[in-house]
Amino acid sequence: MVTMPYELGEENKKVSYTRYSTPSAYRESGAFLPKKLMYPKIYLYRLSPYMGCPKRCAYCFELHNNWINPDEVKIKTNTVEFVRDKISKQKQRDVILLDGYDCERAEIKEELIRNSLKVILDYRMPLLIQTKSDLVLRDLDILKQLNEKTNFLHVAFSITDLNHSHHQMFEAYTCAPENRLKAMKTISNAGISTGIHLMPVLPYISDTQEELERLFDKASKNGCQYIIYNPLRVAGSGPQRKKWFDTLREYFPSLVKKYEKLYPYEKDAYKFGHVPRDSTYLKELSKKIAVLGERYGIDDNISQPKIDKVPTISNKQKSLGNFM
Repeated sequence: MVTMPYELGEENKKVSYTRYSTPSAYRESGAFLPKKLMYPKIYLYRLSPYMGCPKRCAYCFELHNNWINPDEVKIKTNTVEFVRDKISKQKQRDVILLDGYDCERAEIKEELIRNSLKVILDYRMPLLIQTKSDLVLRDLDILKQLNEKTNFLHVAFSITDLNHSHHQMFEAYTCAPENRLKAMKTISNAGISTGIHLMPVLPYISDTQEELERLFDKASKNGCQYIIYNPLRVAGSGPQRKKWFDTLREYFPSLVKKYEKLYPYEKDAYKFGHVPRDSTYLKELSKKIAVLGERYGIDDNISQPKIDKVPTISNKQKSLGNFM
């Protein structure tokens, strides 16, 4: 295995890892996502070899995950076998969303993603990867092969903005945004489609003209084909809301009142929160991003996959069949 160099994010030593077996490693998708990925539906299945995330970003909803303890990540040890079993029974090749590269130290040791990619390659499954980590470069050898055998392969990097101070405030344990851009360029140069999931967009922080302009400029120079954005979601109540507002009070106390208007308190609210309750703000943000996309030649949507409506047959099965 020849791997590309990668930098990773800072290790979060507060996180502990436990191991278990679960059918949730590969399942039909259901979590909330940007509308441009959901309607029309870009992917049907989700591959998640890990439950939880060690990055613990200030805006993350992992605090509302009742299936893990605080500062815990669960390793789904049965991932590879389960993925192979499920894919082999599918009636057509629907797109899979793969996440989990952000569990960098665990993945380097376990290689659940890398070995799952081998299964995906074997069955020539279409794939969308979403990550904040440049660890994806480790598996570029497999992705190059998959790109030749499937009609849909995209690698999307989640980026909030390129401001170093913001990175330290809100997502200090993640791979540096500039390293994500470098990884995107390397992957793009390999002929693989790349894009940015601009999420979350932080009102009055990462949505300024200066921050967005810099992001679109750098993205256009590093192989980015599309940018899909989603504004910050904040829960009406609960631990995610508390952590976000505590962070805001520490770094941007002058914005607290503005955020309380955008995200009013609600008792017993939907645990995955909501976007800003201000239609004027949302319209202006949409217009601003659309103008920048046109200026820098970056699409505002991902290409629609062409679903191969035939039973999934692995390369190995096909080869064996030729001799029967």
